[in-house]
Amino acid sequence: MARKNAPLKMLRYQHAKMLMERMDEEGNRVPFNMRYVTMKGEIQEYKNVVTTSVNVRKRMRNIQFIDSGEQRTIHDVLILSVNDTKIIVN
Repeated sequence: MARKNAPLKMLRYQHAKMLMERMDEEGNRVPFNMRYVTMKGEIQEYKNVVTTSVNVRKRMRNIQFIDSGEQRTIHDVLILSVNDTKIIVN
């Protein structure tokens, strides 16, 4: 449970984008966790995923679940948080 008066962790979309596209020293994508609103309006939490590609024009990205290898295409505007940090859009 969050403490009262605890600072809220927030980050701008551009910084969240950098977290989702980050690579380690060997050039491998760094996994992250995210909360996302599905097209049906449900909130899903995706853990241990990496971005495999980004379509900047359509503002969509493909993610892959590290554990299962499953891939999904998501709309960037529907991402709520990355690594437990809320995304703010200006």
